[in-house]
Amino acid sequence: IGQRDRLVKGYLYGGRYFDQMMDIFEDHKVPKELTRLPLIESGFNMEARSHVGASGIWQFMKDTGKRFMRIDNAIDERYDPIAASKAAASFLRANYNKLGSWPLAITAYNHGPAGMANAVRETGSSDISHIIQHYEGRAFGFASSNFYAEFLAILEIEREYRKHFGKLRVDPPIKYRHLQLPSSTRFSEIARACGINAETLWDYNPALTPSVIRGVYPVPKGYTIKFPANRSLRCKGKLVLAKYKPAE
Repeated sequence: IGQRDRLVKGYLYGGRYFDQMMDIFEDHKVPKELTRLPLIESGFNMEARSHVGASGIWQFMKDTGKRFMRIDNAIDERYDPIAASKAAASFLRANYNKLGSWPLAITAYNHGPAGMANAVRETGSSDISHIIQHYEGRAFGFASSNFYAEFLAILEIEREYRKHFGKLRVDPPIKYRHLQLPSSTRFSEIARACGINAETLWDYNPALTPSVIRGVYPVPKGYTIKFPANRSLRCKGKLVLAKYKPAE
């Protein structure tokens, strides 16, 4: 049904971010293997949006996302893989602290921590296999009951990727230069002042909303704009006053 092509595309694109994501998860004391969950959630599709409004590679709903990220008319960090990964690491760590095991914490990413806590109470067990076999919660359907198994399958596929996909050349890790805006500035002005194509600039700053790109709202003061690390920035006008940060 096309899952192979979707998964290969996700692995290839994910190479841009996996190293940073694993560092983030280790900082949050979350197993770095969990950085592969976006391959299940979205196929690592940066623009993914479900019919119920879950968005980005981690498929955060707006209400949950607002607990960990900035989401407003100008900025929606669910679409930024790094910001969203920090949020996902915090959410998964909170799930683990509440439920006491990673299989439960991972399943709670799909079913919700309250739902998994209820599953433990009703089945009298915290063993994920027992819960999958015996829990009859109305919302515990195909997606939730198979989520942990899908995660294990993703890890197995990655370990044996040559057997499944042959030789793969993933995208190299993405590197940035940073510019902190000294004042609110229209997106088109930033692109023009720094001599960079607007489409490329948006690719590096996916958290900026379409309304910002169209000029309905400016990029907020203090927001850190990312640029390709291999560019020698020579921004003009008021952006000259911005504070530059080294490439990461």
